[in-house]
Amino acid sequence: MDAFKNCRVTVVDDDLLVCESLTEIIRSWGLRAESFTHPETALDSLKESKSDIILLDLFMSDDIYGLDLIPQLGGDVKIIVITGFADKDSAIRALKAGAFDLLEKPFQNELLYHSILRALTALESERESKRLIDDIGKSRSELLAQQQRLENLNTQLLDTNRALSIFAQNIEREREEIEKRIALKLRNLIIPIVVRLKNDPALHTYENQLDMLTKQIEDLTSGFAMDSRVAMSLSFTELQIASLIKNGVTTDGIAKQLHIAESTVRTHRKNIRKKLKINNAQFSLRNYLNSRN
Repeated sequence: MDAFKNCRVTVVDDDLLVCESLTEIIRSWGLRAESFTHPETALDSLKESKSDIILLDLFMSDDIYGLDLIPQLGGDVKIIVITGFADKDSAIRALKAGAFDLLEKPFQNELLYHSILRALTALESERESKRLIDDIGKSRSELLAQQQRLENLNTQLLDTNRALSIFAQNIEREREEIEKRIALKLRNLIIPIVVRLKNDPALHTYENQLDMLTKQIEDLTSGFAMDSRVAMSLSFTELQIASLIKNGVTTDGIAKQLHIAESTVRTHRKNIRKKLKINNAQFSLRNYLNSRN
């Protein structure tokens, strides 16, 4: 009984001697014990402080039938019915009413001991099962709450991602608009100057270069300009050659416009392909440059 030394046993019997005797025996086993000769007093006491085991007399004075009290004693308790008039029918009725065991008076102390021990063991097992069920229910609730928090967080992340995507798109559109405005300003500022230079007889020998410059400015303002990432990868001469290739000028035509040898143009073409990582020799450099507008 050491494991149950804090458990409480209540004796309800209209025989005072029985109450005193059973109380003394139960206390000798290290359990807390109390007794009542009146059922009403016992019920009032049990409302204030719960008991673990109740020894309940089957037949008491004033025509009180012990089994009628069982529903009023609560569920978290084990009831052992004691009676001096035990029979098969009484045992069946007691067990159906919710009693854990039935002992016939007079009974041996050892029989009472084992009945109480079994009742306490069963009660503790039921309480532990209830605690486990409660813990499982609590854990499930916590998991559901955590799942809901994760779903909410995922929704927030998706909303944030959509917002960032829209923000990035707006930035890209704004960048494109700024580039267009800058290009348009360049066209309005520079092309009139280039036209005046072309009309200057003293600069007639630079007509091809001025035409190329005009073409570049027209490309900028028409959205046909070279990809900035491509432009950053190439030298100034390579950029000139790439622009001419992009506009369909042949190697011979490039050499004439830039006053360089065709072999030099071919060398620049190879360097451009290398810098732009165009490894497939069958892939058209002009098509690539046009795809990078």
